[in-house]
Amino acid sequence: MRAFVTGGTGFIGGRMVERLVGDGWDVAALVRSPERAARIRGLGATLVPGDVTEPETFASAIKGADAVFHLAAYYALGVSDREKMMRINVGGTQAVLRAAGAAGVPRILYCSSIAALGSGPEGSIGDETREHHGDFPSVYEESKWTAHQAALRLVSEGLPIVSVMPCAVYGPGDVSFISVLLGLYARRRLFVCSFRDSVASWVHVDDVVDGMARAARQAPAGETYILGGENESIGGLLERIAPLTGIKPPRVWVPDWVARASMPLSPLISRILKQEPGAVRDGSRTLSGSIAFTSAKAQQDLGYHYRSIEQGLPPYIETLAVAGRH
Repeated sequence: MRAFVTGGTGFIGGRMVERLVGDGWDVAALVRSPERAARIRGLGATLVPGDVTEPETFASAIKGADAVFHLAAYYALGVSDREKMMRINVGGTQAVLRAAGAAGVPRILYCSSIAALGSGPEGSIGDETREHHGDFPSVYEESKWTAHQAALRLVSEGLPIVSVMPCAVYGPGDVSFISVLLGLYARRRLFVCSFRDSVASWVHVDDVVDGMARAARQAPAGETYILGGENESIGGLLERIAPLTGIKPPRVWVPDWVARASMPLSPLISRILKQEPGAVRDGSRTLSGSIAFTSAKAQQDLGYHYRSIEQGLPPYIETLAVAGRH
């Protein structure tokens, strides 16, 4: 069996390549920089130099694939270059999915995101039927919503696409805002934090990868599946893992209204955290509603399962702590 994968040098994509190779697939991975792909080359993947926005660089490599896994995306909060993000996340997605359809690939898996569904009212738990409220807290969220709508249109044209929507993914290799927060906690430097009561669906990267493998193998074309984990507030999450990590939660929790009122300082705070200037602003907006979700559909249809917060997070916290000491 031959798989064509985009995003193989990324956080989730790298683990996907590892899983596919381990399952016996012959993997061809589209990479912009072969130098950054040493790990997946070492796993046995064949590298295809190219770019998702340039179909001529990968159209021939897709031909003959038994499955396409489109995981490439430009993830960042606070970006100012909207055109670049739309070109990669929307244009690139359309290019890869259309090329797979033109090549007659029988199974196409698209890694969407719960960002395409948006947040809900406080206390709500979303599912695949949620429709985005239209108030995008970041360019990233807007781009993922637009890309998901494009994928749905291609499904209506007959392409055998299955979409998966990971929730708040954590694990080794993560470079998102989640990893910044957890990294400070792991190094015992998270003295002050806001949005204690903001709820998300926390899921380990390897559980997401297992869900994607199941979806590619079992899901009917045209279906969409949320791949999440336990729903928990930020404060509740840190309280739950404290006995296992030996690290106390923040001493001071800043009220949400204070955090929002201090948004003029977000560029400075973002720089201190080594993020894009608007990252704190976008992150705060994203957490202003409930991003709790249920994975019941994937559990029922695919046999999807996820580890608990106590099982998944402490080992990752230890990894971050070790990295912080070097």
